[in-house]
Amino acid sequence: MFQGYRVVCVTPAGRRRYMELLVPQVLACGLVDRYDIWMNTDHPADRKFLDSLAKLDRVRLVPHPDRTAPGTEAIGGFHRTAMDADTIYIRLDDDVVWLEPGFFDTLLRFRVAHPDYFLVMPLIVNNALCSHLLQTMGKITVSHVLNTACFDPVGWRSARFALQLHRLLLDLIRSGVTDRLHCGAHVVALNRFSINSICWFGRDLASFGGVVGVEEELEMSAVIPARLGKVNCFCADTVAAHFAFFSQRAKLDEAGILEQYTEVLTGRSELRALLEEVGALRRAADTAETILPQAQGGFAPVRKPSLLHRWLGRRPEPDHVARAQKVELSPGPGLLLP
Repeated sequence: MFQGYRVVCVTPAGRRRYMELLVPQVLACGLVDRYDIWMNTDHPADRKFLDSLAKLDRVRLVPHPDRTAPGTEAIGGFHRTAMDADTIYIRLDDDVVWLEPGFFDTLLRFRVAHPDYFLVMPLIVNNALCSHLLQTMGKITVSHVLNTACFDPVGWRSARFALQLHRLLLDLIRSGVTDRLHCGAHVVALNRFSINSICWFGRDLASFGGVVGVEEELEMSAVIPARLGKVNCFCADTVAAHFAFFSQRAKLDEAGILEQYTEVLTGRSELRALLEEVGALRRAADTAETILPQAQGGFAPVRKPSLLHRWLGRRPEPDHVARAQKVELSPGPGLLLP
């Protein structure tokens, strides 16, 4: 509970290689009343892992209300299970791999203090709009201008940029100074963004029946708030790390970034027992794996490429995209100040 509201985390799930890190961070927080796992995979080993999570305290497995086949287009339908009027919902995508200590308290305080916003989001490392914000506020210096577009060729697509961004965050984590990234509240409207982590009041979804279509990211970030006459806001005084978009994943795996997040999380005493427990569940689920490992730190199921993947795969790289792959990132003056 938080100031009279029940707190429910939700995750469209899911890939066990990431959730092995996310689940302990959620369950370690006493403010979270329940963790709803939206069952959105048909991969056998991942499914076995998710089924095993049901034995953990406060975890509830949520099937699709329409029994829709798993996939990106199915996610919108789950929102009808997340609209209790007395509840604040925090969505964390399954590849959110690190939450700043105090994440839930800071996000929830901001959420309750600002009921007029439709969505409230943390500062998300490896999110195109948040990377633009970090550049604008002088927290990072980048050799390219980062745009506010959801699919910015650097902030969304560049594996090189994502690698440098994660390495910067990991250095800040190890030094205990992630608060240097904090940059206050920033309102956004009529702008699609990647909804790696979002927070809403159940009553706001209930006001329109919680009906969210197949383009759930566009609808939740831009369409629905416009219809409700509301705006969204980044609470950029707490940080979450989103691992990778599909175009970045291979390079981050080669660099062992997921293993580095595992290392820093293991160093947090409040997480150690849960990490061991969930890790054991993950290892047991690995026995159901029938696909050879594709990357360090886990198994990559073979899935049908999305329309976007296929479209990008057929097109030659435009010059501006090719140039974006050579991006250089360094700490900005706003980060170096004590």
